[in-house]
Amino acid sequence: MTDAAADAALIRRRNVRTAAILLVLSAAALWGASRLPWATLTAQDGLSPARDFTVHGSDWSPWLTPVAIVLVAAVAATVALKGWALRLTALVVAVIGIVSLLPVISLLTGDDPGAYAARSIDLAGRYQVASVDTRPWVAVVVVLGAVLAVSAATVLLRVARGATSMSSRYRSPAARRAELEETVFAERAARERAAPSDAATTSAGASGDASEQVTERMLWDALDTGADPTDPAATRPTAPDGRPDDEHPSDGTGR
Repeated sequence: MTDAAADAALIRRRNVRTAAILLVLSAAALWGASRLPWATLTAQDGLSPARDFTVHGSDWSPWLTPVAIVLVAAVAATVALKGWALRLTALVVAVIGIVSLLPVISLLTGDDPGAYAARSIDLAGRYQVASVDTRPWVAVVVVLGAVLAVSAATVLLRVARGATSMSSRYRSPAARRAELEETVFAERAARERAAPSDAATTSAGASGDASEQVTERMLWDALDTGADPTDPAATRPTAPDGRPDDEHPSDGTGR
């Protein structure tokens, strides 16, 4: 693996760790909000003294706890998934963060919080709601969980884009070699088809110097030695001493 690929892998691990921490904190915030008291309801039935009923976050919004569980499960998905699956996970996390704000809106801007609180705890019909005391400060906890969830989704999208970019940039040496071989042989074939097919030239070349013909084996040898097979000097036939045949001095006998 090249240095660039190693750096990309390190950045991905760091982002995955950051996203996991944000998801855990978001889940903890939403789960904690579900356990906090959101309102205190005072009701009476006309036969006994007024009673106080506590409305918790899980009563006001029953799906806060399941949402927290989904966020914890998203931590495992963050580590295991890549590409489009990770993007889908990020989208789900972002939707969870946004939707988790809905109970806060109903708490802060509801027209009749007493009636909503009574329905949340299934208050018996004989009771009449006398007053309701909401706790707006719990909205801070829910908003914090939502912000953490959306932040985690943003980091997950960055991880998914980084994995795609890395996979497109990094290829193994074997893959690069295979592409180089394919390119070299394609270029060689194109030059041979474009070369003039004069019979006299072909005959003279075949009888005059057969050693200058480049074979497929020579191209493979050039690739093995790291030379450029498109360079004619790299594929020139060589003598046993390693020098090209045409560089050997003649002994005066024509041999």
